Amino acid sequence: MTRTRNPELTRVTLLDAAAAALKDLGAGLSLDAVAKEAGVSKGGLLHHFPSREALLNALALRLLEQFRGRVAAALEAELTAHGQQPGAWARAYIAVSFDPSAEEEAIYAVMQTLAVQADVLAAWQATEAELMAAAEADGLPLGRAHAIRLACDGLCLSHAPAAYLDAVREELIRWTR
Repeated sequence: MTRTRNPELTRVTLLDAAAAALKDLGAGLSLDAVAKEAGVSKGGLLHHFPSREALLNALALRLLEQFRGRVAAALEAELTAHGQQPGAWARAYIAVSFDPSAEEEAIYAVMQTLAVQADVLAAWQATEAELMAAAEADGLPLGRAHAIRLACDGLCLSHAPAAYLDAVREELIRWTR
């Protein structure tokens, strides 16, 4: 990494490196591996993220923002293709949930072992409230809307075979029509 005086750009580069290292190393991620991936010294990394936990929590916050952005983009595509219909948000949420990015999958695996810091917990709670409100405003019966959302949320814990997940996705889509 070339030296920069832009701390935000450096943080983004370090988070990109952490995500890449996380895909390869999983829970065995080390600060040394991230520094090597980013092409910086360990001290340079520690300047921006004083601990492994701080780095992983920052990565989790970024993941939440990216996930929210992916849902918004999927909803826009759904609305463009089919107009405002009941279940549009649920279909977008299903599409994103059943097609996680490699970074999301790696971070979900590590997050299960991470002591979540207050800022990550607050961001997750805000996202959860936003998701609940979107599900409720989607035009589907309340119980069905939340059943779809909660089924999608549980995917990050599932190690089910692809055929099983395909069947679940298709059933959830049917629930949105």
